[in-house]
Amino acid sequence: MDVTRDRNNGMDEIVREARDGRAEAFEALVQHYGSDMYRLAAAIVGPDDARDVAQEAFVAAWRDLPRLRQPERFEVWLRRIVVNRSRNALRARKRRPSEPLEGMTIAETASRTPDFREAVHSRQELDVAFAGLSADHRAAVVLHYGADLTIRDTAEAMGVAVGTAKSRLNAALGRMRAAMEGDR
Repeated sequence: MDVTRDRNNGMDEIVREARDGRAEAFEALVQHYGSDMYRLAAAIVGPDDARDVAQEAFVAAWRDLPRLRQPERFEVWLRRIVVNRSRNALRARKRRPSEPLEGMTIAETASRTPDFREAVHSRQELDVAFAGLSADHRAAVVLHYGADLTIRDTAEAMGVAVGTAKSRLNAALGRMRAAMEGDR
């Protein structure tokens, strides 16, 4: 039993076909990975720009796909393209979006605190702290906590060494913690 094939639901063959120029195969890849890549982009750049970022990433993937040597690594490769396009979008914007951090609902936050108003305030502080992060730090937080990737996979998606990913994640958490403590 091929564990890699089970994990990616047989997408390797579709990647190979797309790499060989079959547009229908690439459309299948877009259908399969599109919503995940959109969510990743939205978590980094906000929902207003996420569609453009995801679309640009898929265009870049189609253009560069013939150079992909390991079809089984397509998802990691595509995720890296999305992260890089997201970082570029944030840099081009020259401002930080104030979009809320996706993932945890107010109800989930409220269930852990005795006062609902305190939970809402905490969530707002978290959103502000996240909005103040650089693109690289946002990517580290989103990939590790939002996409639930290991540090190794986070580093791979960002195209950096594991130590760099750890450093960025640690710095991001420290900045968020400082920002949230500064509001008190």
